[in-house]
Amino acid sequence: MYAESFGRVLLDRPLFADRTEIEEFAGDLRLLFGAMTSLPDRLYDGDLRAYCAAIGMDARLAGLMCRGAAPRPVLHARADAYHDGTCFRLLELNVGSELGGTDTAQQNRAWLRVPEFAAFAEEHGLRHLDTAPRVADALRRAARPVTDGGEPVVALIESTGGIAAHEHVFTAVREAMAAEGVDLLLGEIHELAERNGKITLRGTPLDVILRYFVAGELLDDPVGQDVLDLLIRADREGRTALFLPLDSGVYASKGSLALLHDPAVRAGLTEQERAAADRAVPWTRLLGEGLQSGGDRAGLLERCRAERAELVVKPGVGYGGVGTVVGHETDDAGWAAALDAAGPDAVVQRRVRPAPEPVVDAATGRTEDWAANWGVFVDGDGYAGGFVRALKQTQGAVISFSNPGTRSSCVFTAG
Repeated sequence: MYAESFGRVLLDRPLFADRTEIEEFAGDLRLLFGAMTSLPDRLYDGDLRAYCAAIGMDARLAGLMCRGAAPRPVLHARADAYHDGTCFRLLELNVGSELGGTDTAQQNRAWLRVPEFAAFAEEHGLRHLDTAPRVADALRRAARPVTDGGEPVVALIESTGGIAAHEHVFTAVREAMAAEGVDLLLGEIHELAERNGKITLRGTPLDVILRYFVAGELLDDPVGQDVLDLLIRADREGRTALFLPLDSGVYASKGSLALLHDPAVRAGLTEQERAAADRAVPWTRLLGEGLQSGGDRAGLLERCRAERAELVVKPGVGYGGVGTVVGHETDDAGWAAALDAAGPDAVVQRRVRPAPEPVVDAATGRTEDWAANWGVFVDGDGYAGGFVRALKQTQGAVISFSNPGTRSSCVFTAG
């Protein structure tokens, strides 16, 4: 199923990372997650809605994300990062259960079945970390309060129409989880019901909901919101666990990263936290009116206009590069218009130049430089595996599957 889903979008080689370097990057991500999730307490007396307002999040969206918020958010995340030739630099941190790429180790195993590559891997001490067992372990931990032992009944739940639209992706995830002993059911939120306090999918009682729907998909779906309330209640009563609540999306907002570079917020961070932010996060600031703690929005906009070629504007909440405006691909007038039109949660971020990755085209033998967007998984135990989306350097600056030239690859580590 993985081959059927991704076989036509694979890069012609795997990518390689220094083992210590990628593990240290994941360590910085853990530290930064702890800092970000502590900011509502540090700055807003624990008021998560006030924190959402401070990063410009839409009030309706924030209301949904704050429903069922956990007192201690669980770290289950994937960084999107570029390597600039010296270190990994974080573009955004996707926090929550709805992470793509968790089944990519199937590529690693396929490469290792090729005798020539297996010999190459042994010669250079190449290894890989499979993300699927880490997800399976997290689901079993989530199930402990609601089961008496044995394998939990787990369902991956999408928004209405979500499974139908991307069924090939989810059947590949199901295949990977089956190898870990988890029989993953697939369903959509409108197919859920409640019986005796237990959530059911098409009549089957569930122990764990692996949430793949996001808050934005429920904004105009009153039925979905009603089901969300059922899930929150079942989770709180210890009948069916929800992995994970929607509040994780608050910290996936790029506005949360921007606060790490806000002068007033940085003053309250520990020395370790500031150092991790400086190592991992390129300069990022909120653009919205009234959101600058320093009070100098005019100065910020002036800097943005002067440094257009080195900056990128992005929506705080969004996926796949949608709404991103790249300064060096835009003239001064277009850039000024993008700054004026930026939404209330928009951020500006310093451009990171990814180091070129030479790839030999298997059909032509020609070598071309590609740019890589590294997906680095991290959980409470640290580095949890990785994968890569790559694009020829001549095909644009936004590396995501919304760009048809983007290809997928797996990661081996060395060192």
